[in-house]
Amino acid sequence: MTRQWLRQLRPDPNLPYQDPAIPPAAVTATAAVLGPEPVRWALQTADAMAAEILEQVPEHGGGPAPLATLRRSTESTVLAALRLLLTEGSGEAFGEGVTLPEEALESCREFARRGLRLDQVLRGVRLGHARFSQELTSAVERYVPAGERLTELRRITEELFAHADAHASLLAESYIAERDRWRGSDEAARRATIDDLLAARPVEPEAATRRLRYDVTRTHLAAVLWCDRTEDPLPAAERLQHTATALAHTLGTGNPLTVPATADTAWLWLHAPDDLTGLTDRVRTGTDRAPGVRLALGPPAHGTAGMRRSHHGARAAERVARLAPGDWLTDHREVRLVALATADPEHARWFVHDLLGPLASDGARVRELRETLRVYLAEERSLRAAAGALHVARNTVTYRVKRAEELLPSSTTAAGTLELRVALELAPFLLG
Repeated sequence: MTRQWLRQLRPDPNLPYQDPAIPPAAVTATAAVLGPEPVRWALQTADAMAAEILEQVPEHGGGPAPLATLRRSTESTVLAALRLLLTEGSGEAFGEGVTLPEEALESCREFARRGLRLDQVLRGVRLGHARFSQELTSAVERYVPAGERLTELRRITEELFAHADAHASLLAESYIAERDRWRGSDEAARRATIDDLLAARPVEPEAATRRLRYDVTRTHLAAVLWCDRTEDPLPAAERLQHTATALAHTLGTGNPLTVPATADTAWLWLHAPDDLTGLTDRVRTGTDRAPGVRLALGPPAHGTAGMRRSHHGARAAERVARLAPGDWLTDHREVRLVALATADPEHARWFVHDLLGPLASDGARVRELRETLRVYLAEERSLRAAAGALHVARNTVTYRVKRAEELLPSSTTAAGTLELRVALELAPFLLG
């Protein structure tokens, strides 16, 4: 018997909806079975689960890439559970039918490699199960006729318990197998050295160079590479490796040090070229990157401390790039002000809205006014220079600047231009 009420599920219009972290093909396949709106409900629920897990067990996070891995795991798990729930069965049979989606398996392997404890992994499973059960209970009360509601709630509870039990057991088995494999691997020893470098713990340079097969005493250029969602059949790891090799070839600096961070993210260090002139343009025009791969560069820096400095700069540039997806290449030296000012994105948004007032509103017209005012101030209030940069007439710049200033709060216009300029530089990343 098919639970038709599952096809009535609808997302909450008052809650934000993010683009799925899982591949589009997985979303399409489940939508063909359940329908597009139930799938949107499932993705919204899964992302709420991920947020709750991250709040209660922050070790699951650690940046944009680990969060994306966690979201893929919860999204794939909820979609798989809904497909199983669609056809009624006993709780025992439901538990027996559970298999882990590949995204959940990969997140489990990543947890083992990152040193997340098994009890923390399983706590995340329990938290996710509790949130999923809560959302499904609300859905039963909304979509199932009153006379059938109690029976359906009992069945759903039994089946979800069996699913969570089987899910936790499979995750534990996968985690232990990966942890045991990882502990004895050369990769683990290399990662331990990297972790010491990034934590600024004392490292003997000669031993680190030998273990990493990379000279840590030179000047370094760090990068973060990650894959956007794409239908390209080549696995993410191969696309990342191809792009890393191509980047090293473009700069002519020898083999890079590459460390897998997640299933679709890699950390990279190269020896910086002697001539840094036009570095960003050389990378942009000369690198044969694989489809869907994006790249964030850190600032060149020297020695073991420089590996840490450049890496953190690259990760800051990655965070900025993920705030406003656009160009495939982001250089920390070009976005360092934005990176610094958006270290706390929520406070940064408050700052922008306080300074810009109505000029922080949505809409293409307001964005145009913001950008014109930003360029005008960046060009030191030169109408000619601003018009040239924007490819419009001087009169157009004059009109737009006047209109933009009319929208600014009086407290902003009275405070001078420094804070205003910062707010305008942040706006494209925080407001769109």
